[in-house]
Amino acid sequence: MSLFSLYLHVPFCLSKCGYCSFYSRKSDSASEEAWLETTAGEAKNIGRIWEGRPPLRTIFIGGGTPTVLSCSSWARLLRILEGAFDISELREATVEANPCSLTEEHLRLWRDSFITRVSIGVQSMIDEELRWLGRRHDRTMAAGAIDLSLNQGFDVSADLIFGLPLQTLRGWRDSLRRVTALGVSHVSAYQLTLEPDTPLGKKLFHMENYGLPEGYPFYRFAQWYLPKKGLEQYEIASFARVNHECLHNLAYWRQENVLALGPSAWGYLSGSGLRYHNVSTLEEYLSVRDTLPLAGSERLEGRERGLEAAILALRTRWGIDGAAFALRFGPALWEEIVSLLGRLPPRLVQADSTGARLTPEGMRVGNAIWVELLDSAK
Repeated sequence: MSLFSLYLHVPFCLSKCGYCSFYSRKSDSASEEAWLETTAGEAKNIGRIWEGRPPLRTIFIGGGTPTVLSCSSWARLLRILEGAFDISELREATVEANPCSLTEEHLRLWRDSFITRVSIGVQSMIDEELRWLGRRHDRTMAAGAIDLSLNQGFDVSADLIFGLPLQTLRGWRDSLRRVTALGVSHVSAYQLTLEPDTPLGKKLFHMENYGLPEGYPFYRFAQWYLPKKGLEQYEIASFARVNHECLHNLAYWRQENVLALGPSAWGYLSGSGLRYHNVSTLEEYLSVRDTLPLAGSERLEGRERGLEAAILALRTRWGIDGAAFALRFGPALWEEIVSLLGRLPPRLVQADSTGARLTPEGMRVGNAIWVELLDSAK
């Protein structure tokens, strides 16, 4: 049986951040208990479908805010995962953590289990920016969460956001400087985007002359600064020390098997090209019994699947392996992609018969390149 990655969605938060479009709701003990019970049932159903305990290579527990769970709930959740899945070949297990709810008790419990990595939602090390984002923590709490996690022996990643109103390059440099000085091995840098249905989106989209600052200079600065601190860019939004890349994220970009667990979770099966997602709310999730809580799916085939594989691979510094791509999707499609990419300036993309990858400058305009690839291939 092939190895799988597992994404588990914890649907609880203390409060909703103004920019967040992921599903979550406030936690209470009854909802937490019901969610755990249903999650255990879904995990067993996955095992029945695969006729055994699916072997996992990576686990990512996100949300929501996983650290709002009590330690007793965490102990039960870890038992559920150990019972339903084979973790004998597990390479990485990540938990998303919020600085205001992460405790030393959480970390000790995880340290004694199979958890290896903590991804901390720092977002900024500037208190004014954190207040604008609606975060409950300040930079002192963020630094404390990083220190606690490192002291317990975890691989630690820090998430940061750029492109905020009133944000300056000096402030962005300060956030990068502070998290790298603390010793994190991984940084994810995301540009702020606001969906219309988010609290900040609803508020700001109706304001006259509303707009977010251009993100290009912030992203370019991160590309210059983080490698100087030993964190090389290995993916569009991610920088890491050698051998500290997030293996779970790479599973997405390489179209590997990902199982979904929990409300609003997404999965992908590489053998069939099937992408699927669970029901989106906790109420819907709790109503499902004796089957998987599927809400929808799509199957990518042939050319469409190959084009997606090319675009996903171009997100990474390794890019597309020409021989492997041609073997999987056919030499004709590979030759077409090389031809299409060859029309772009060499400062953006390096492409020949052996492979293709974006340059650092190309990563800054990655979305435009992917659109060009899709439009030209129609």
